[in-house]
Amino acid sequence: MDSKKCAALLRAVELGSLTAAAAELGYTQAGLTNMMNALETELGVSLLVRSRGGVRLSAAGRRLLPQLKEFVLAAEALERGAEALKTEGASSLRVGAYSSVARHWLPSILAEFRRECPEIDVSVVMGGNGDLHQSVRDGTLDCAFASFHSSLQSGLNFLPLRKDPLLAVLPAGRESGEAFPVSAFAREEFLMPSLGFDLDILPVFGGEHGADAPQLRYTNLDDAAIVSMVEHGLGLTILSELVMKSMNGEVKALPLSPPAWREIGILTARRQQESRSLARFLRCAEATLHKMYRAED
Repeated sequence: MDSKKCAALLRAVELGSLTAAAAELGYTQAGLTNMMNALETELGVSLLVRSRGGVRLSAAGRRLLPQLKEFVLAAEALERGAEALKTEGASSLRVGAYSSVARHWLPSILAEFRRECPEIDVSVVMGGNGDLHQSVRDGTLDCAFASFHSSLQSGLNFLPLRKDPLLAVLPAGRESGEAFPVSAFAREEFLMPSLGFDLDILPVFGGEHGADAPQLRYTNLDDAAIVSMVEHGLGLTILSELVMKSMNGEVKALPLSPPAWREIGILTARRQQESRSLARFLRCAEATLHKMYRAED
């Protein structure tokens, strides 16, 4: 038996009108009437006396009134208990991120989130594109900061946060203009960053075998090591603006021509849509980044 039907019946009796109860509870009058009829059918007794003046409990309804109230209160208590358990189970969040996001975004986001939600503990794991997507999909992570790729999105939601421009990284002594033509990479040895960055970079060249594709050398190095290799004349690379922020090394970082970027956002699993803790974290991340980039935007 549906407790909502019983709660609606009690409210209709309190107001003395099915019409008034329907308006208050968000039902049509016909819909509420059908609910009352269904409830009486389920119980096998007539609960209401209907008249032009409104509704009131029948003799059977008056005798069952204490049990109806107890049933509604018990159902409400059950819902509150279940919600408390969900909240209790969501007292921690596991967040994944690129190392660049962990350096430049997460400290501010986590500091703000701790002020707003001190009861929720957050742990952070760093990883690359494929690992982060898979970890959110299989539930190892609750969410992850990553770039958008339709090929990896199955079963996931994506909250876009910011476009992160891609930059050509060249040795400091190399002559160049204000931007670096993508076509110029075709004559160069290209150091491909690790951890799935190729998913962001290869579309710049039209794919691995595109007309502008350079001689690719795949590496298993972190961002700082890649920059050091470029600094020592071992090749060129492409990294994002966020990656190059505060990066040491005698190199140039130039915009691409034509411009290109990766779109960074937060991955969540579709089964997590009801998580209040996660929803609060997403709102906090959006608001914090808005403040961080407000002057630039």
